[in-house]
Amino acid sequence: MPPESSLRRPRRAATAARSFAALACAALSCAALACAPAPAVAPSQAPAPLRSLRIADGDLDGEPRTVSSAEAILDLDDARYAFEHAYAGLDGRSPAPSPRALARAAAALRGRAAWRPDELARLLRDVFAAPDGHLAFGHGGRAPLRLTVAPAPAAPAPADPALAPAAPATCAGRGADARTEAPPRRLEAPRLPGPPVELTRSRDGVPVLAIRTFSTAAAPALAALPAFAAELRRAPAFVVDLRGNAGGNYLFAERFALALTDAPLCALDEREVLSVAAAEGRANSARRRLARGDVPPEARPRFVEHLAALERLAGALRGRAADRGGAAPRVDLTTRGALVRGRAAGPLEGRAVFLVDRGCASACEMLLALARQIPGVLVVGQNTRGGMSVGELALFRLPRSGVTLSLGTRAYRDPLGDFVELRGFEPDVRFDGADLVERAAALALRGAPSGAPRRGARTSCAPR
Repeated sequence: MPPESSLRRPRRAATAARSFAALACAALSCAALACAPAPAVAPSQAPAPLRSLRIADGDLDGEPRTVSSAEAILDLDDARYAFEHAYAGLDGRSPAPSPRALARAAAALRGRAAWRPDELARLLRDVFAAPDGHLAFGHGGRAPLRLTVAPAPAAPAPADPALAPAAPATCAGRGADARTEAPPRRLEAPRLPGPPVELTRSRDGVPVLAIRTFSTAAAPALAALPAFAAELRRAPAFVVDLRGNAGGNYLFAERFALALTDAPLCALDEREVLSVAAAEGRANSARRRLARGDVPPEARPRFVEHLAALERLAGALRGRAADRGGAAPRVDLTTRGALVRGRAAGPLEGRAVFLVDRGCASACEMLLALARQIPGVLVVGQNTRGGMSVGELALFRLPRSGVTLSLGTRAYRDPLGDFVELRGFEPDVRFDGADLVERAAALALRGAPSGAPRRGARTSCAPR
């Protein structure tokens, strides 16, 4: 589902970041050893005293309230703190607005005696807006509100609202316990009806593998993807239908791509924020998912373990800050130019057509970032959603108004440089209209048409 993860790079360090547990252990070890990698983003010269951004259990979906202008200005400053200390942001952009922009927002808040939570959420969205498909503002309560910077893709409503996908908290899950997902919402393009994974054939007998989600809730079905890939890669032609796949746990997507080839592929560049605020925000997101009952019973132990690791990390970093006088810097852990090697017995033998639309987002787009590097793969359909750059969502609730912020603490970048946030990946061949699967199957049989664009602004994984 969409909303995980284009900017930073945590320590993939020889697969050290392949699970959240590994990353948490590395971060805890770093805290214990008092090591401090130089941050890639330095929002302020001197770190401010630590604040607690942990949401009380009773407030995870609590009612918002109208606040005075003075209270709204204090909440504005807490939002600024959350962005400076936790938001990965887009490469080349400051994670928080400029002091001048914040001063203008404070002046606007002073101009009225009272602010309703929906009004304050809209003002904050305008002040902190960035071209980030996952960034959201709003509130919980009896009439929840969710405001995004990017409009949701247009799509017909599903016959069954339960088919609307959940939005992932990241597009970069590196393991079953590595990333959690946000609660279901109906703002994104719904996935097409059917099971999470389904293998059928076109009228011409071309295998068609529909992958409708990468949600951890569908783990039993998604675990079979490498086996499907091993079978498909030997076929003369096949179609992978990713329409409506709004993402989830990237581990499943990566395993599928690596099972198609034996070639080395450029991994996505990553940058992860390591800070007390980021750990507390991720924990808030996981606790709300658990509190809402959105976690399937089979996935609950994973979520509980993930939450415990986050809270241990936040505690260790807070303790380290106390030892240093009450302040702790934000550190961005960065990986660029890494390679991941395909796990197949040989190269892709046939021709693969990946069918996408505006519903393909987050982990779905991260799959394309790998698959597009495999010789014999063609991407057809429409532009993808453009919600991959900033993921692993953290949730914050401003204490006076109850307005919530949802922002990504891990950033990603397409290694070939073709992805643009909010625009997505452009297809090699554009398809519109009806019978898309049959047309994709026919294209897989006959090959790419002449004049199909040569993809890739880069041809090397070397660091830029």
